[in-house]
Amino acid sequence: MGDGKPNRRGRKPIAKPSEKQAAAAKKRQRRRFRAVWRRMVFVAMLVVVALIGGSFIFLNSIELPSVNAADETSFVCLSNVADGQCNGSNSVAQYSATENRVPIAYSQISKVLIQAVVASEDRGYFRHSGIDPLGIARALYQDATHSGGTQGGSTITQQYVKQAYLTSEQSLFRKLREAALSMKLERQLTKQQILERYLNRIYFGRGAYGVEAAAKTYFNVSAKNVTLDQAALLAGLIRSPVLGDPFPAKGGSQEKEARRRRRVTLDAMVAIGSITSAQAAAANAVPMQGNVLPQTANANNTRVTPDFDAVAGRYIAEWVRQQVTTKMGSGAAYTAGLKVYLTVDPAKQRSAYGAISKSLNQPNDPSAALVSIDENGRIVAMVGGENFDEEQTNFALGKAGGGSGRQAGSTFKAFALAAFVAQGNSVDTVYPAPAVLTLPKANQGVDWPVSNYEDVDLGTVTVRDATWHSINTVYAQIMQQVGARAVADMATKMGVTARVPAYNSVVLGTTDVSVLDMATAYSTFANHGTLIQPYILRRIEDSNGKLLYEAPEPTKTPAIPPDVADTVTNVLRGVLTQGTGTAAKIKKEAAGKTGTTSDYKDAWFNGYTCHLTTAVWMGYPQNQQMNAVHPTAANPDGIKVTGGSLPAVIWHDYMSAATANDDKCTYRDINAGATMLNPTLVVGPPTTTTIAPPVTLPVTPDPGAATTVPPPATPAAPVTTTTAAAPPPG
Repeated sequence: MGDGKPNRRGRKPIAKPSEKQAAAAKKRQRRRFRAVWRRMVFVAMLVVVALIGGSFIFLNSIELPSVNAADETSFVCLSNVADGQCNGSNSVAQYSATENRVPIAYSQISKVLIQAVVASEDRGYFRHSGIDPLGIARALYQDATHSGGTQGGSTITQQYVKQAYLTSEQSLFRKLREAALSMKLERQLTKQQILERYLNRIYFGRGAYGVEAAAKTYFNVSAKNVTLDQAALLAGLIRSPVLGDPFPAKGGSQEKEARRRRRVTLDAMVAIGSITSAQAAAANAVPMQGNVLPQTANANNTRVTPDFDAVAGRYIAEWVRQQVTTKMGSGAAYTAGLKVYLTVDPAKQRSAYGAISKSLNQPNDPSAALVSIDENGRIVAMVGGENFDEEQTNFALGKAGGGSGRQAGSTFKAFALAAFVAQGNSVDTVYPAPAVLTLPKANQGVDWPVSNYEDVDLGTVTVRDATWHSINTVYAQIMQQVGARAVADMATKMGVTARVPAYNSVVLGTTDVSVLDMATAYSTFANHGTLIQPYILRRIEDSNGKLLYEAPEPTKTPAIPPDVADTVTNVLRGVLTQGTGTAAKIKKEAAGKTGTTSDYKDAWFNGYTCHLTTAVWMGYPQNQQMNAVHPTAANPDGIKVTGGSLPAVIWHDYMSAATANDDKCTYRDINAGATMLNPTLVVGPPTTTTIAPPVTLPVTPDPGAATTVPPPATPAAPVTTTTAAAPPPG
């Protein structure tokens, strides 16, 4: 076909070009290619320039939006923290909504914690300008090879921008906006400022947002005191807190995963030169058990420190939460970063709980509650129960604490005594004290049989003696003389907020009251007849320290004349020195009264010094009888708890410590010179007495005078009855 001859179709073949012609054609082709390439490069450069210019225009046109609002944790501090100083490091409780957040300055964050977070999340943080192309490439490679690196493609700046300014929307536009905002933020803030904001916002699990809340939640330390092993564990939580928590609340253990994350973080810190291999090895060797706090469920997003929780602090924190919510609103209580200051004295709170736990130290022991109020109405200690996880009812508060109140026993005799004295009667009036006394129609229209403990006949005694030894038959006669309405009104005037019915039997403590009520009422005696309403909230500030609430000066209401209150005090002093409450006797001058219900379901000791009033209650939550408590090999049946036994011991142990540094106080003895019977009562054979007509009794201080015990409102024929077991003498 190439020899010039015609082909089969009769066409003349194409001549083969010469080498010279072929070379010229290739040269022309190369020139055309270079021209096209130059035009493409030029166009590409124009596009790049346009993109760069457009990017700068876009970047400069974007304004940083307002930071997404972040809830701030509210703090609760005790009386040892000065106004304006309550914060995450000295608070004993915190309230939060969905976020437990405690903002702190960059300078307050441990250096190793900063290094751990940077090594784990963004090794080039201090070198890049907001976005890190190499980091993105590294993340893509790790995803493709499943190499399990600790860093993602987003820088710390981008992570902060996403949380602070953007939503969690997954779109290309959101990613571009994130990058643009990150670069702009880097131009407006320093690296330290961005990192501070990031570390205060990032989530660490267990409801803790920010490094300060996280350090408190996992280790009960401040962020400035975090150690290397703790820092590595916290940094390892950022990527997936739930999976990285070594001790989740639902039980089980993720310790292995937590250890792996800690090790990877420490290795990263070694790689960037933050720590040495030896330091990493030492941190890796620190055990999780005993160093990381277990996660516990938090009622109403209320958290208390382990130390405060160990002294019944959660009962206080929950009551305070309710008060703060009422005063400030539910939103502010949980989100506004409030600083709440209490009147509770930390030393007295420890002493109160210690006194209870010392006496109630055996399985199946009853519960106990205690309220202590100083002379200015400040609640300095309160124990509402011993284990909040097992029993949320705050027994110190009665109905306000989720319960119903408990019967007061013979502690109500102090109010009958006050009414008796207020009507002008002498505490040295002598009454018969038979073993059993029946007062016809004296209790809601029916006969009222009253008996002494173990049906003991005590002959004749003074009111003073009857109070010291809690003699029921004498106080039944006093109730007839002064009237049930006068006693009910006296209890109310002195601070008992529970409804007190005007029944004669109220003198034996059949009314359900709270421990707080009884402490308040007995403090009226201590304050010479002046009622001071107790309080526990002393101050509330906002997150910037601005005063929002301050407890007003306590209202002082004259409840009873000072002479009446001081007369009662002088009688109640004898309860501790020679009556049913000798177990409560302390080195300071003190007065008080025991109380026990007839079925041993409740036992009390309420008492006071010049500066401090304390009420102690003991009983089972389910109202079982306390008639077999603390069994031993020597006494397998256990003891019957009376107000003069364990409650008096608890009162003694607490008050001995709480008043150790108090100034010496001396009570005014307004009855000096009065004749007193021998405190050692002579017990005679049991007798049953029925009182229907008036009875004239001699008054010991004045042999020529007489005191008349009036009959019931509706006289009735004498009735003799037997009665159930009487309340124990205290």
